[in-house]
Amino acid sequence: MVVSTRVFVAVGLGLAGLAFLVGPTLGQQPQQDGAVRKSSTASQSTGSQSSTPSKPAPPTPATFGTVDMTAVFKGYDKVKASAEEFRASVETKKKDLMKFMSEAQQEQEMLAKLAPGTVDYKKHEDRITQLKAQHEALREQSEREFTLREAEMLATLYKEIQAMVSRVAQYRGMTYIMRVSNDPITGSNPNSAMMAIERTVVYADSRNDVTNDVIYNLNLAYKAAGGTTPKTSTPSATTPGSTPATPSGN
Repeated sequence: MVVSTRVFVAVGLGLAGLAFLVGPTLGQQPQQDGAVRKSSTASQSTGSQSSTPSKPAPPTPATFGTVDMTAVFKGYDKVKASAEEFRASVETKKKDLMKFMSEAQQEQEMLAKLAPGTVDYKKHEDRITQLKAQHEALREQSEREFTLREAEMLATLYKEIQAMVSRVAQYRGMTYIMRVSNDPITGSNPNSAMMAIERTVVYADSRNDVTNDVIYNLNLAYKAAGGTTPKTSTPSATTPGSTPATPSGN
C-alpha cells in the first residue's frame, strides 16, 4: 500500500463555502460608545449641560465585483509550482515505501523455498513481519505529514489570493467581491447544469469581474519575488483588448 493523497490543485479549488471575499477594512464603520460621542459633542458645545450625539457618517455605497476563484487557482503559477513540488515529495516517499515492499517480496520468495518450522524459516518470517510493520508505520506517518503540509500550503495560497483580491478591489473602487463561476454549461457534463442552478449569482456584469486582474498581479508579484516557474505555466490571463489593473502598494 502506498501513500494516498488528494490531487493538490483540485483540493485548492474546493472553496465553494466562501461566498464573499471582502477586504478587512472595506465598508466598516468605527464603533463608538456613548462616552466617546458625549465627549466629542460636549467639546463642540459651550456651556451646554446636555448634548445630542452627532449623526454618524453615512456608510460607503456598496459597489460589487466578482471573481472566479477556480480560475484564479488554476491560473496562479505558485499554485502550480506548489502542486508540482508536493507531487514530487509524494513520489519520493512512495519510493521509500516500495523499498520495504520489495524487500518483503524477496523475503517471501526465500521463505517459500524453506521448510516451515526451521530456524531459517523463522528468521525470514520475522523479517517479513518487521518490514510490514515498518512499511505501515511510515505510511501512516507520511499521510499525516502530507495532510498537514497540504493544509498549510492551501491556507497560505488562499491568504495570498484573498489579499490580492482585496488590493484589486480597492484599486477599482469596489467594496464587495462576490465569488462566481465562469465554468461553461455543457451537455457532455450533466453535473454542470445542476451546479449552475445552485450558484448564488445568476448574472454579473463581466466589466466588474476582477479574475484576470487578480491572476495577472499574483503572477507578477510571484515572479518579482523569484518564484519558481512551474512546468505547466501558462500565459497570464487577460481579457482581450484590455490591460489588467495593477494596484500599487503591498
